[in-house]
Amino acid sequence: MQTSRGITLIELCFGMAIVAVLAGMAAPGFRMSLRAAAVRSATFELVAGLQQARGNSIVESRPGILCPSDAAGACLPAGMPSSHWQWSVEPAAGPAPAHAEALPAGVTLRATRSPIRFWPDALGATNGTLTICDLRGVAPPRAIVVSVSGRPRTAFAPDSACRS
Repeated sequence: MQTSRGITLIELCFGMAIVAVLAGMAAPGFRMSLRAAAVRSATFELVAGLQQARGNSIVESRPGILCPSDAAGACLPAGMPSSHWQWSVEPAAGPAPAHAEALPAGVTLRATRSPIRFWPDALGATNGTLTICDLRGVAPPRAIVVSVSGRPRTAFAPDSACRS
């Protein structure tokens, strides 16, 4: 009597088919997870930028600014989608060095007011909402609300906040 020492081609094909079906079912979930992570990451980086602008405003006793910007570093007006943002402290004399950041690919930023300013006494000179949107529409948008006290908080944003 002869015993089998391996698997047949048919068994291998069935195994590969099962793996392919499972991978096909998991792919959309991975895509959504990656997009949601990109939006979440952009949200946390933007909150850190707001805190840096506010903190440096206090330390240097000059107003701080955060605004959505273009790739060249120019602040954009409120409501325009942007793939970059920057923060700086208003200069005492001469141009102020800006700290610019780019958002992840496929993620944009919209602001209800631009720029968002902070007074040196830690209060917000302007309040507003920054909305982080996924251009592909896979991940839900997130909002950062800056209060009059100058403190940012995160919130969920409606899908309509990302439409032009």
